[in-house]
Amino acid sequence: MAEENKELTFTFNEDGKEYKVEDLSEDNKILYNKVTLVNQQRQEVIANANFEVEKLEILGRHYSNALKEAVEGEDAKVEVAK
Repeated sequence: MAEENKELTFTFNEDGKEYKVEDLSEDNKILYNKVTLVNQQRQEVIANANFEVEKLEILGRHYSNALKEAVEGEDAKVEVAK
């Protein structure tokens, strides 16, 4: 099996130029790592928030269905408002 030697690169959305991480100074490599970590954390926050919204939507439907069953079921004693 041939071993792939992929160089780590990055771009800025504004200009599209590709830069090699290995060409950065040590200080700039630290900045690159910070940017990478912040972007990963941002994605995790978004994923967690989406999951929480999904859970709330499921719970909302469940409680709504339970309430509907309670007021419209066979044993319902709630009058329909006119």
